[in-house]
Amino acid sequence: MDRRQFLCGALASGAAPLLFGGCAGKFLANRKINIGVIGYGRIAHTMDVPGVQQFTDRCVVTAVCDYDATRAEYGKKVVEERYAKKGIVQVVKTYGDYREMLADKSIDAVLLCIPDHQHAIVATDCLLAGKHIYLQKPFAQTIQEGRVVANIATKKGLVVQVGAWQRSRPQFRKVVQLVRNGRLGKIARVEVGIGCDHSGGDRTAEPVPATFNYDAWLGPTDPTVPYNWTRCHNRDLKHIGDRPGWIQLAPYGWGMITNWGAHHLDITAWGLNRDPSSVHGTCEWMDLSGNKLWNVHTTYDLHYDCGGTDVHVNNKFQMGVKFIGENGDWLWCTRGAVKVTPSDPEPKVAPGQLGAIAASKPELLDDLLPCEIEDNALAHGGEKFLTTDDHFLNFLEAVAREDPQYTVCDAEGAHKSTAFCSLGRMCMELSRGKKDGATLAWDSKKEVSGNAEADKMLVPFARGRFDLAISLKAAGLDYAKYVKPMA
Repeated sequence: MDRRQFLCGALASGAAPLLFGGCAGKFLANRKINIGVIGYGRIAHTMDVPGVQQFTDRCVVTAVCDYDATRAEYGKKVVEERYAKKGIVQVVKTYGDYREMLADKSIDAVLLCIPDHQHAIVATDCLLAGKHIYLQKPFAQTIQEGRVVANIATKKGLVVQVGAWQRSRPQFRKVVQLVRNGRLGKIARVEVGIGCDHSGGDRTAEPVPATFNYDAWLGPTDPTVPYNWTRCHNRDLKHIGDRPGWIQLAPYGWGMITNWGAHHLDITAWGLNRDPSSVHGTCEWMDLSGNKLWNVHTTYDLHYDCGGTDVHVNNKFQMGVKFIGENGDWLWCTRGAVKVTPSDPEPKVAPGQLGAIAASKPELLDDLLPCEIEDNALAHGGEKFLTTDDHFLNFLEAVAREDPQYTVCDAEGAHKSTAFCSLGRMCMELSRGKKDGATLAWDSKKEVSGNAEADKMLVPFARGRFDLAISLKAAGLDYAKYVKPMA
């Protein structure tokens, strides 16, 4: 009998709904977790909200917030209807200001399904309000923003799960464990493919919809840019599952390097367990002719140095991660047939491409014997980590335990992985107009590059009340301390 079957049996017999051993907190382990949602768009609608809503014995979604009132009301309707189909009557509150939602002390945890440029400020406010969070990837928009969030999470002792859900898939987990336990010997290089974005969008100014708080949506960025739905999201609810415009428009998103990079470079960082010391590379940028709006990179070629291992990131590689050992043997992992949202690439494997998991020799995929496991990449908090194929279940279990180390992708790990991506983006910016690209050094302990131009890109975005320093000051915390790595 596996653990899921055991839990189901326990529930049928009338046992307490959350069973997590002796370390579970008395409060959250014995009742359902109340969840609020901030941002009801593509990811919330197609992935995050249904992801937690399936566990009706463990949690309940009680509130939805969005700067677009139309989306907030739609989220309320969808959540209530999903519960009704299960015979559950649940009234969901709606908010236009997430800070009002955070004032509700009954809410235990929050799903943050918002554009990248809002991640750090909203996540920090949630943590300072004492809420556990599920934060979509990438962790933050700048490295110092990410450092603030990771430090606050550590100080508050709250659970943070980041949406780098590939860590909860068996093929990625197995390859990482094999790599970290020496199946390939020393890793000579890693090949990473993350795909390309394409030009588009429209710069034509449009009236701001009456139900949309555009100024708050812009948050810490330039408030003077004209509204166009391709800058933000499609307001037609029939297209709520479509890829939003901001995801390929700086400064709201940095493009594929942080979008899919936050998945595949996360697996790379998890497998190597080392930070980069430098990155060199080049890229091409989107065509901005006519009224085209989107402006991030298209093709790219980056080389990171990770302790002598060359991490090569190139759009010509198949999307996925290939770890290559010193003798030429390799292990490969990718999503295979998994398609999470309608905007994901088609999961069909083209001729000549590799499936979800592969190796240069079949025996390289043999399971490790207990005596071969020296580095347990799945161990957290001094106990063997409960491997899970459901990222949301892992989050709920961690919240019930009130154990931040129980998540498979916690704040510190996600910060490190996103910094990996952000360095690539910073190198791309430095390479503009340079035929041979640019090289950027990185001190992972101090989290500085030593390049004045690049280090400006580390700094958090801020505008008026949309400022991390203001949030920390209001909580009696020293911003200058939290924006740096803490000993």
